Amino acid sequence: MNKEQSQEDEIDLIALIKQLWLSKVTIIKTAFGFLILGILVALLSPTVYTASSTFIPQSSSSGGSSSLSGVASLVGINLGGNVAGSEIPPSIYPQIIQSVSFKRELLAANISGNEMPIKTLKEFLLEKNDGVEIISVIKKYTISLPFTILAAIKGVPEETVGSSSNLLIVSSEEEELFEEMGGLLSLSVNAKEGFVTLSVSMSSASEAAYTANAAQGILQKTVIDYKIKSAKELLSFNKRELALKKIEFDSLQNKLALFKDGNLNIIDSRFENELSKIESEFQIVNAVYQELNKQLEQAKLQVSKDTPIFSIINPVTIPNIRSAPKRSLIILIYGFLGFVLSCGVVLVKNPLKNILKEISA
Repeated sequence: MNKEQSQEDEIDLIALIKQLWLSKVTIIKTAFGFLILGILVALLSPTVYTASSTFIPQSSSSGGSSSLSGVASLVGINLGGNVAGSEIPPSIYPQIIQSVSFKRELLAANISGNEMPIKTLKEFLLEKNDGVEIISVIKKYTISLPFTILAAIKGVPEETVGSSSNLLIVSSEEEELFEEMGGLLSLSVNAKEGFVTLSVSMSSASEAAYTANAAQGILQKTVIDYKIKSAKELLSFNKRELALKKIEFDSLQNKLALFKDGNLNIIDSRFENELSKIESEFQIVNAVYQELNKQLEQAKLQVSKDTPIFSIINPVTIPNIRSAPKRSLIILIYGFLGFVLSCGVVLVKNPLKNILKEISA
């Protein structure tokens, strides 16, 4: 029984190969047609260059800072032991690059070299959208035709009216630019090794590099500002208090000098009492003033200490080789796809006809 079954399988396999061989002209024509389509797609696909940077975020760990916490408590700020502990973990970096504030700042960034006219990322994207890409048009009215029809039925949303300085308003133009930026910028975090890779893919090699460099700078600035926020608030508080205390210190110093100059030849109990009173008041103010000076210097050191350091492993460079399209790969995929589909059609055609005849009979 097994021998007969094996013979039937061999006969079926030979029949399939024979059927494919008899239809070899159709298979070759179909595969060749897909090959030509792949060549067209490869040639018409826009060139893309990718610039990337790899860095490791580092921050110095510090223990308790009781003196800073003591000064902060004067204005009701309880820093505890978290002055240097509030930081953004690298796993949150992808959320930062998706924020509206980050995207707006990146849109306004200069992505042209020093020898070139100033061009922002927003200007680059708007200029790109003015041109018509053949592949995009073909895709819009073929594969994405249902979505195109649905968008036409819904209609174009009205432009949001408001001040450009209003952070709560995102115009439809900004939404389109933000969506396009999502396809340009990518960020990956290696939690195990502790490094972050930021990449930008654009049609221009130099502009991709400058955009990646700007995005890296904005991301690092955001992380640093968040990390040193508490220390900077404490530093600002110390500066304000020191400025006020300096006014009082200078006033008492002048008052003491004038009192002594006005009573050079007078020696009595009332003079001694008044002089002792002014000197005591001056000594208290002077002690507070000196202590605030110390606290101000400590706050400056704390800001420097809390500032994260980003070790750049792989800096941004202008790419010389395009990252896409892989034209040879595209042609091979289309050719293989045409061959497989044509073989499938040839093998399924006769059984499908028989099934349809049985159904109709």
